[in-house]
Amino acid sequence: MEEGIQKQVKSKFIKVLNKVKDIFEIEKENLSAEKIEEHGKIVVQFEELYDDWIENVETISLPKIDKIEQIQHSDGPYLKVDYILDTEEGKLLRKVRIKSNGKVNIYNYIIFDQLIDGKTFQITTEYDTYGNLIFLVEKV
Repeated sequence: MEEGIQKQVKSKFIKVLNKVKDIFEIEKENLSAEKIEEHGKIVVQFEELYDDWIENVETISLPKIDKIEQIQHSDGPYLKVDYILDTEEGKLLRKVRIKSNGKVNIYNYIIFDQLIDGKTFQITTEYDTYGNLIFLVEKV
């Protein structure tokens, strides 16, 4: 990917990442590392992020293929491709799944690390079609 386009993609992603982190900062007030133990989940109704998510997460080109895997199933081969945009602040992961019948599923995740009560947790964020921002919190 051309360097100028890559900078533009990163800046779009950072814009949404910062909004997501701000929302998480507010929501984590109710969390403690002891409550979470190994993993937890927070769901926030936040429809205001929808347009930014579509424009700056789901539709941007990602510069790097992280993994390609072909899996044989009884009905034919399935293909898994993971694209990634990795920055110092966090990363954007796009998982593309193609089934043998031609059905394509695409999942987008924003992943970043966060300190909660002095312990590091990995936060995986996704946005569903109902306007819910979902934070999956896992101890690193």
